[in-house]
Amino acid sequence: MNKNIFNFLFALLILTVSGNFLNALNWDIYSIDKNIFVGNIIFPKNIKDLPQISLYRRGIKIKTENETSNKKIQFTLSEDKSYKKFYLLITKSITPDIDDNTVKCLKIDPKQAYKFYELTIYTNQELTINPINNLKEIKDVYSWNIQNMKLNSYGIIPDDTLIMIFNPDYIESIEPGTSLELPKIIIKKNILQLAGSEKKLSDETNELLLSCLDLNIIHTNPASEVKPEYKKKLIVAMAHPD
Repeated sequence: MNKNIFNFLFALLILTVSGNFLNALNWDIYSIDKNIFVGNIIFPKNIKDLPQISLYRRGIKIKTENETSNKKIQFTLSEDKSYKKFYLLITKSITPDIDDNTVKCLKIDPKQAYKFYELTIYTNQELTINPINNLKEIKDVYSWNIQNMKLNSYGIIPDDTLIMIFNPDYIESIEPGTSLELPKIIIKKNILQLAGSEKKLSDETNELLLSCLDLNIIHTNPASEVKPEYKKKLIVAMAHPD
């Protein structure tokens, strides 16, 4: 009887371990062509409560996380590894151009305030010396080129633009990122003075959130990324009793 129980548990263990291994292997194959780029919106240290900010890209409302202790808002973008160029638009409002119940494009009034950037990541190879074994190695070095751009005369927004609904006058700069980090969006240190107070800043950003209700209708929430799984069959071999 003890031998039967041992055979059963051993077979179950082998099937579980092999199933987990196949799942991990399948997930690696699934994600091998994707990069997860992390984005950060950096606020000054004197901000007590971070505002809620709406981000959109490719018809999707981007999920954000407020890290109050670090004074930053963080988000992620999943993108093909071959993708090297991003667009970033910061403005207080955008308008969908709708024809026959179809959104043709998104645009802004060209006269309204905005900041528009082209963010391009470059990869260069450098020869370095490994400090451990003192051998020469070729290392990938990543750099970002950040260009301040203008939209066309009609105010049409490129399809793959990351849109940040926020007062562009509060933006200090865009700082270079890393191989898996988008350039940082730096908020001005005197934002509270520009807004009038933290309460006025909160009121302003809340009004922008309300103005985005129509945009939320035409933008979907990001689906949870689920690891694909192999279908497993449980086969148990029981030994005949002696």
